[in-house]
Amino acid sequence: MIISVIMPAYNEEKRIAICFHRVVRALEEYGQPFEIILEEDGNTDRTPQIIDNLAGKYAFVKALHFPRRMGKGFGTRMGLEASNGDLIVLLDSDMEYPPERIPDLLRGIDANDVTVGARSLWRNVKNGEVRAIRALLSRIYNVIVKILFKVDPQRIQDLQSGFKAFKRGVIEAIQPITSNGFEIDSEILIKALRKGFKIGFIPVTYTYKGDSKVDIIRDPVKMLLSVLRWKLDEKFRTRGERHLKVRYLGFPMRVTPEKVPIGPSWSPTESGSCIDGQPLSQEINFRVKNLGESQ
Repeated sequence: MIISVIMPAYNEEKRIAICFHRVVRALEEYGQPFEIILEEDGNTDRTPQIIDNLAGKYAFVKALHFPRRMGKGFGTRMGLEASNGDLIVLLDSDMEYPPERIPDLLRGIDANDVTVGARSLWRNVKNGEVRAIRALLSRIYNVIVKILFKVDPQRIQDLQSGFKAFKRGVIEAIQPITSNGFEIDSEILIKALRKGFKIGFIPVTYTYKGDSKVDIIRDPVKMLLSVLRWKLDEKFRTRGERHLKVRYLGFPMRVTPEKVPIGPSWSPTESGSCIDGQPLSQEINFRVKNLGESQ
């Protein structure tokens, strides 16, 4: 079993090497073969050179470089494509999440398909105080997403955590992943839920460093707009998830297969038209058929 740790970075010259070595120690403690994928896009400091130095020194490191700033989601997606691990860990490179908890995340996979480091305490590294505004915005965002997608609050505790582990099969099942920004964390978890994967959580302390790349006004708005677009856009469905257009008692309906109306006189069957003669979606052959008809 191989562990892949993906660390997207943007202008983290002061922290990425320190974070990297903390990750290595945690993975050595876990005791399984591993690779670390360091990704940067559009960095303007020494982060690219530091990544290359680490890749030249350690055979288990892959360095990914992209000249333009594309966003955390883009970097994460590129890292996923380059990874070979059976288990995958996503970790921000700014040390706001504790790398030492990686073994706990991975052990959580024994009982789950995804394990999330849920931020149970938010601290400011400069004075130790709880970072109330950022914590409040994150919780408001979580509530909005849970309402829009009808997610049981007990099943998701922290949609935007940048610290999570999952089985490779999860990522393969929820493709395509399309986010380029910070909203990728929500996209992965929402799609995993919709596919029926089991998500577990461990509490972690989130330590705010004081110079986060998240714009406290612009980025929450962008993430919220992305969520609204997902809700409205039929394309926000994982590959293979069927979405049916049917007519029931003369009324057009858009449903998933498990929600096709089943009653005393109607039942879904494979076919290419509807009993009342109305054409259905070209996406899939399906119709509502009278149970009284011969099979």
